[in-house]
Amino acid sequence: MTEEVKQIIERFAAIGVEGADIVEELIRFRIVDQLISSNAEARQWGLSADKLYELAKEATQDVCGSIPYDQTAFETVYGPSFQVDLADMLDQTGYITGVAGGKQWTVPLTKLIEDHKQTEGIVLFAGVEEYLGLVDTILQALPSERLILQTASESCYVLLKKLYPLAPVTMEWPEDVIFDHIVFASNALFRPPVQIMEELGNRITNVTEQGTVHCFIPLAAIQDQLGMNKMAVQYMLTQPTLTAVNEWAPIGAYEFIFTPAKPQKVALAICEVNEDGKDYRTTPFIALPHEVLSVMNAFSIMQYALSLCGVKPDVSAQNPCMGEDGFYTNDPRTPLYMRAIFDAYESERLVFTRQGQEIGVRFVHHEGLPADKKLSEEEFQKIVRAYKASSAEEQSYYWEFTEPVAAYVWYTYLTSERGRQIVQTLSTMVLSTEAFLQLLGSCRRVAIKGDDLQAFLTTFVDQQTKYEARLKEANDDWKATLDRLSQAILPAHTEE
Repeated sequence: MTEEVKQIIERFAAIGVEGADIVEELIRFRIVDQLISSNAEARQWGLSADKLYELAKEATQDVCGSIPYDQTAFETVYGPSFQVDLADMLDQTGYITGVAGGKQWTVPLTKLIEDHKQTEGIVLFAGVEEYLGLVDTILQALPSERLILQTASESCYVLLKKLYPLAPVTMEWPEDVIFDHIVFASNALFRPPVQIMEELGNRITNVTEQGTVHCFIPLAAIQDQLGMNKMAVQYMLTQPTLTAVNEWAPIGAYEFIFTPAKPQKVALAICEVNEDGKDYRTTPFIALPHEVLSVMNAFSIMQYALSLCGVKPDVSAQNPCMGEDGFYTNDPRTPLYMRAIFDAYESERLVFTRQGQEIGVRFVHHEGLPADKKLSEEEFQKIVRAYKASSAEEQSYYWEFTEPVAAYVWYTYLTSERGRQIVQTLSTMVLSTEAFLQLLGSCRRVAIKGDDLQAFLTTFVDQQTKYEARLKEANDDWKATLDRLSQAILPAHTEE
C-alpha cells in the first residue's frame, strides 16, 4: 500500500471514519470539487473553510448522506484527500467489492478512446467495473450523447451514479440494441470467464455494418478452452469481420478486433506494454485464415508462436495450463489487497531471473501463515495496510502456488531439457520478465492423477532432500579444502 493511501486512512481514522465509509467521503469531496469547478466565481475567488463545509454538508446529503464529523475534522481531511487517486484507493484496500481502478488498461484503452474521437455514432464501453480509473478520461474525451457505460456490478453502478450523475450508465446490455462501436475489457476479476464468454458470444455481433468491436477477453478463458469458453472462442474466430487477435502482456488479456472489412487472414501478435506503462511494442506472427484458427485444438498465440520456432508444445485443451495452477507477479486477476494476503501465507514459488534472453529459475519456499489459518477482519486489514508492493529495483519475478505439488510439477517441467527449450524460446518474444511470466502461464502439462501423482511427489521430495544433503556436504568439503590449502600461502600466526 502506498504511503499516500496509508496516510489518508489514518487521517480518516482519527476523526472516526473507517473502511468503506472512507470511500464514501472521498466521493463526497469529489462531488464538491465538481460543484466548485462548474462555478466561475468559486473557481476565481475560492471558498472559505466554513462555506466549503456548508456546501459539502448541504449539496451531498442526498447522495452521500450526512457528514459524520464537524468542520474542524473536515479541514483535516478535505485537502489531503485529493492527493489520493480514488481508483488507487479501491485497488489497494478492497473496501468496495466489485470495483477496480484498472490502471493496467491505460495503454490499450487510451488508444481506443483517442481513436473514437474520430469516429461517429454510439460507443458502448462495457465492463467498466474493471477500469473505473479510466471513466473520467472517457467522459472528457467523448460527448455523453455518444456514450453508454455498462457495468455488471451493482456497487460500481451506484458509485458511478454518485460521481457522474449525468453520465449514461446502465447495468443492462440489451441483446436487441445495435451499437456503432463496442469496447469491452475484463480480466475476470469479479465474474468467472465462462459467464463473460457466454455474454460476449450472444452480443459480439450487435453492431452496425460499419461498426467496430474491441473485446479484451480474460487470458483465463483462452487457457481453459472447454465447454462454453471453447465455443465462444471458436465463434469469434470464425466471424468474417475478425481482423486481428492480440495477446496483451502483462495485462493478462486477448484482444479480438472486428472491423467492417472482411479480411482473408487474421493478423496475430503479442502486444507488450513497456515497463514505464506509457507505450507498447508489437511482435507480429504470420497471419492465418479464419478456418485454420477455428480448428486448432486450443487456440493460443503463444503456442502458435512456439510452433513457428520449431517447438511443439502441448495443445490439448484437456490438459491444464500453468495459469490454472498459480499466479504470477502482479497478476491482473489479483488486486493489490489480495496480493498482500497471498504474500502473508506460506507458498511455494518459482523465482525467475533474466540476463538478456537467458532465463534462470529456482525453487523457493515462501514463509508465512499456515494455509488453514483464518483471518479476522481486523487481521485482514492490518496485513493489507502493512503491505508495500516492491519497487522496480527490488522487484522479484515469480510464479506462486498454494499447492506445493503444483510447484514441484512445474519446476520439473521448466528445468527439463524440453522445458528449457520452451523457456528460452519464449524469452525471445518479449523484453520484460513480467511479460515473459504471462506467456509461461499458457504452457500446458499432462494431467497427473491418483497413484501417479503420489509416486511423483514421493520421488521429487526424496531426491530433493538427497540433493540438498549432497550439496551441503560438497560445500563443507570445498571450504575445508580451501582452509587446508591456505596454510601453504598465508603467514603463520598465533592468537594473543
